[in-house]
Amino acid sequence: MTEKSWAHPIKKEDLEQHLKKVNEHMESINRGRTEIENLFDLVRDVGGDKHMMAKEVQDTIETLRKGFCLYYEMYAILEDRTDKIDSDISDEEKRLFLGSYSMFAASSYITHKLNLMLEDKEPIKCPRKEDYFVFNARKDDVLNGVLARYYGPINKGKRNHIIKEGSDLPTASVDFFKFLTEEALAKKPTLTKELVELVEKTEFRVADEFSIIGFEPSFEEKATVKAEFVPLEPHQVAGNVLAKQEMLRDMDRIVLFDLVAKRNPILEVGGLSWSVLYDGFPGTGKSSLFRMGLTRLNKRCEQVSEFWQNKNLGNLKWKQLVIDQRVKDQYYGQTGQKLLAIIDQAKKVDGIYVITIDDIDLLVSGDRDESSGGADKDILNILMQYADGINTIIRGNAQWWAATNDATAMDSALRQRFMARYAVDGPQTADDFSDITYEKLKEWIDLGKVDLPFGSGYTPYEMRKGESGYKSKEDEGVLSRIKKKFSGKITLKDIGELCKEMKDKNPRFTGRAVHAVSEAIKKRINDYDMPEEWYENPDLFFFQDYNRRVEMLKELCKMVTGEMVVQEYERYFESEQRYASDKFNSDVEKTVHSMRVHEKARSDLQKKEEK
Repeated sequence: MTEKSWAHPIKKEDLEQHLKKVNEHMESINRGRTEIENLFDLVRDVGGDKHMMAKEVQDTIETLRKGFCLYYEMYAILEDRTDKIDSDISDEEKRLFLGSYSMFAASSYITHKLNLMLEDKEPIKCPRKEDYFVFNARKDDVLNGVLARYYGPINKGKRNHIIKEGSDLPTASVDFFKFLTEEALAKKPTLTKELVELVEKTEFRVADEFSIIGFEPSFEEKATVKAEFVPLEPHQVAGNVLAKQEMLRDMDRIVLFDLVAKRNPILEVGGLSWSVLYDGFPGTGKSSLFRMGLTRLNKRCEQVSEFWQNKNLGNLKWKQLVIDQRVKDQYYGQTGQKLLAIIDQAKKVDGIYVITIDDIDLLVSGDRDESSGGADKDILNILMQYADGINTIIRGNAQWWAATNDATAMDSALRQRFMARYAVDGPQTADDFSDITYEKLKEWIDLGKVDLPFGSGYTPYEMRKGESGYKSKEDEGVLSRIKKKFSGKITLKDIGELCKEMKDKNPRFTGRAVHAVSEAIKKRINDYDMPEEWYENPDLFFFQDYNRRVEMLKELCKMVTGEMVVQEYERYFESEQRYASDKFNSDVEKTVHSMRVHEKARSDLQKKEEK
């Protein structure tokens, strides 16, 4: 019996030794009829012709081959373990355990790989029937039974023209193998405890690309579940004017990505941040901003998809890639692999990708000392390389959002790599708080169960139009200082001397600061909203030649003055100074609190001893 958690690697070579047998089974499926069916022949012409399989068909068949190789390899591993059990377990129950768990591993792997191929398509549902699969037969017969069951719906799907294109095969297959996984897992309660314990605490790592622990699906399998969110419209987000405005603009711009050129024309004029940090106290609305942004992205993708469908390129799909605490693994090196697996998806050029990290300060420690865990260091290193590494290619179809309650708890080098940073200060005005109250009680107010009239001059969700983060009271103070400091027209020499002055005050003011400010200036040049008619009638913009689209964007751009450039440098410098000050004050408060706790503990202990 396994006493502690341990890992069992299954290498690529271990799987390949079963390929010959798997191929033979797929070529000669016994369905209880006179003829023997060949799965390769059945799918060969799906989406292509009989001489060349479509890529999606090849990938699906290769996934099945690897999955069934895993079935045989797992069966062999468990057979060795069951032979060592000193118990009166019948051979039939051992066969049930061997067949069900080995097929559970195989179908989990196949389902995981097929899910990655689905993209934005919905799987075709497989009808559920009791006792559909047999697991307590000989191992070859168990596999033949699964193949016979699979052959039927695929053959029927071809006849009924449900399976025509190459992408239809994984779509028609994934729910079948999900059902198979569920049926294999359902046998667990009927198994003897000694058999279950043979795998319960073991992690099986399959060719460094998939793993299962006992009867639980892998992290990767959970991660493939499509993230769902409750739609949230801009008028339902109170306060956070600048952060809200820029997020909406970013979503309007990211969908300008060209599926043919594999590049976004907005990059030619700036105006789309590659990475954004949202900084604010708990409860100020960072999660609400994320929901609002995804709602806007979904809407824009649906509108723009009409154009790409007419070009026979399908929908403009989007995907949220969530990075959270589940990425951490107790085994050294696995955390990095899991994180890279998520990030690598955002390098695709087939749609829009948004990476979200909530509470990034809790995911990775800000102190790079010996007390930091290996997982924290792996995460920090990978995120820093991804944010601004030599292999980072920005094409304008991906954006990284991170939120933090405490920016000073982040590693300073990682924080500085974010192209844009917005303070999320939450509701500020009386109307903001009225909006939130109405949002929470709207149903009951409308039903007359809560008696709260609107009051004179207030209308729920009335947007504060005309507001811009660039015209806040803080900015007015910055502008007044600029006027005192620079008497004439601001020059590049003035900018250089200003940066040197800032560098003397704060050694952390480096070339990365200039990079961040330059990106902010590009956002100021692009201080405009996209014309709504470009989305209502996508042909107006997307039908144009790529270079013409760039010219149309340039026509919308604004003039930026030297005062605005200085303003952005001041804004960046003051934010870094504030972070340093907040960090110092936070450390002082923590130390004072710790000293008070120790003092109270000593006092209480002394009183107990005196008694």
